[in-house]
Amino acid sequence: MARFLSRRGFLITGAALGGTALVAAVGGVGYLATVDVDGLHGHLDGERAALNAFLIIQSDGRVVVNVPRTEMGQGIHTGLAMVVAEELDIPFDDRITVEFPTEAHPAYSVWFNMLQIRPEEASGPVVWVGRRVLGQLGFIATGASGSTMGMWHPMRVAGASARHMLLAAAAARLDVPAAELATGDGFVQHVSSGQRLSYGELAREAALLPPPDRPALKPASEWRIIGRSQPRVDLPAKVRGEPVFGMDIALPDMVHAAIRHAPVFGAKVGRVVNEAEVRAAPGVHDVAVIDGQKVAVVAASWWHAEQVAWLLDIEWTKTDADGVSSTEMSARLRSALASTTPYEHIDDGDANSVITNASTVVTEYTVPFLPHACMEPINATVLVRDDLTAETWVSSQSPMAVRQGVARGAGLAGVEPTSVTCNITMNGGAFGRRSDQDVVAEAAFLAARHRGRPVKLIWSREEDIARGLFRSHAAARLRAALRPDGLPVAYDALVATQSVIESIASRNLPVNPGPDGDRISVEGLDKLHYAVPNRRIRSQHVPSHMPIHFWRSNGFSFNTFFTESFIDECALAARADPLAYRRALLRGSPRHLAVLNRVAELAKWGTPMAPGRGRGIAIEECYRSVVAQVAEVTVAADGEIRVDRVFCAIDAGLVINPDAVIAQMEGGISFGVTTALMSAISLDGGAVVESNFHDFPMQRLANAPAIEVAIVDSGLPPGGAGEPGIVPVAGAIANAIHAATGRRIRSLPLAVTETVDERRTRTVLPPAAT
Repeated sequence: MARFLSRRGFLITGAALGGTALVAAVGGVGYLATVDVDGLHGHLDGERAALNAFLIIQSDGRVVVNVPRTEMGQGIHTGLAMVVAEELDIPFDDRITVEFPTEAHPAYSVWFNMLQIRPEEASGPVVWVGRRVLGQLGFIATGASGSTMGMWHPMRVAGASARHMLLAAAAARLDVPAAELATGDGFVQHVSSGQRLSYGELAREAALLPPPDRPALKPASEWRIIGRSQPRVDLPAKVRGEPVFGMDIALPDMVHAAIRHAPVFGAKVGRVVNEAEVRAAPGVHDVAVIDGQKVAVVAASWWHAEQVAWLLDIEWTKTDADGVSSTEMSARLRSALASTTPYEHIDDGDANSVITNASTVVTEYTVPFLPHACMEPINATVLVRDDLTAETWVSSQSPMAVRQGVARGAGLAGVEPTSVTCNITMNGGAFGRRSDQDVVAEAAFLAARHRGRPVKLIWSREEDIARGLFRSHAAARLRAALRPDGLPVAYDALVATQSVIESIASRNLPVNPGPDGDRISVEGLDKLHYAVPNRRIRSQHVPSHMPIHFWRSNGFSFNTFFTESFIDECALAARADPLAYRRALLRGSPRHLAVLNRVAELAKWGTPMAPGRGRGIAIEECYRSVVAQVAEVTVAADGEIRVDRVFCAIDAGLVINPDAVIAQMEGGISFGVTTALMSAISLDGGAVVESNFHDFPMQRLANAPAIEVAIVDSGLPPGGAGEPGIVPVAGAIANAIHAATGRRIRSLPLAVTETVDERRTRTVLPPAAT
């Protein structure tokens, strides 16, 4: 059953929800009824006719589709424009362009992510109130693989509504019943007389008509665009090098900033020993301490500012974390697995008693902290004018976060902007990282000190990897009691990790829900699709000084590695084939079984492999999609691991643009292979050791695996595709390594030692016979 407000929703809405609810209580439902959550009314915008909040038709017939979600390479601007084009009954060609609106229109709110109710299924008083309260917050964001799930139905309705308004305008112009008219190819045609009018001719009249209450949607049998691969709308411009990323921003009279954060999180600036000397350096405009926690240098160019920043002699205050190492962090995780008071998320049946009195499989797994390491460095450009209006140019996942960041940063400088204009650029990778306010707030602080001049702040790669935001480390203890046939009769899972909800709230909100019950900590741990009669799922918050943030697939990124490795270990204990074992566990889950069988078919599971090679399989349900993968690996004589191929089957429900889903799987798998094999953040003296791609390596094209993707159609509404591709990869690779070598690796990364000084290949071959 869907919850009215998820914990992530609480985090996002914070205290604002209570304030809006209070207004609603005083004003009653009449107040909430004024909140336009559909955005279907049209208006004239100069020479353009806006038929609703989602589409504009120009006099020449060109259509502008407003997609209120950030394009981060996932193809969302193409997919949602396809939905509008389908219902508007126009070809999907170069007559369509896409814009990203950033105004706080309630129709653009990500209420789906918060209420966790599909828009096409939304009904009832609770949803009615929730949509309007959340719509008042102006929250537009891209994440949680929810863009298509949350927007495809509203944009279908918008396209259909506009088409009916065009039909009504044509009927009035031609003085004929609308039932005698048909649409196609951007025209309205009177069937009997052959008269036709272009959408461009009708748009201004149509925009002033009332939208239909419940516009009829096209039946799937008439779709010509949805479900068929279409070229991405941004590709021609990208080929020409035209798209603007945050790093590309260049404005008149702009100054540039570099920044230094404390090496140990939580430390503050004691003093800048050589501040006067640095200020006097040629070309330096400013040296600023921001909120007592970081130091920025403003200069004529970023390279100049960065070079001067290297000269800063900063005395940082001591913290309780100054002596913390990765070894100590790992010990904290292991200790947390012995907690007697973890938070209980699920307790179905009597798992603990069954396991206590039966033969069990018990294993522990660990994963390290990870940064986001987006290819485009973290950056923001902010202008605060003398009249206190502000404008930003940021590669962000959320205009709301940008506005909040500007208010926060400028406020630290004693300035209250009267308005903030957001320009959201293309994102060169995001993965949750670009939903935070930090870099915008820093740039706004500097811009408030240099009013009238745009300030462009760029974090160096070293600042990003070592001083940024992280996915939590985690450890899990999994236990299962097996029946005589080898299948589990009870399953008990405890994960120790740092709560992302608690960490984000502590940095950004005046209220904090606390760590208990953080669903993100256990997502991927419950395995409800597997038929196990008794199960218990618990989590133990392990606090640290590290700032934790949303990270691509969040808890699934480690819990699926834990659970799918564990299922293989149970299969081994039962002397069963891993595929056959999962098939037995999925006997009550036909959707999952169909995906599992499809990937096994792709990979030709069961065919012999050469010595030193192995196959591994893993499956997960996440973001309302089901994804299964088979990895094939080769382990060389010296122990070096190479992932040769990854096969993937995904049921993402209705697929708008198949080519985009395949691309997302390929990108997610590549991301996941990097994470599984070589990604780790380690600590020494409280500080992050890694600093750049020489010691935090990324997968290159030269050693990327071949990838084959199959889409499985369940007939369900759309699911997510941005994150599911990464989820099963680590488990599949770990299982493949075991198949090739007989060795079970229970910690990530799989291909390097935990000792950062060495960064050498881990020995994964079985011990030599004595």
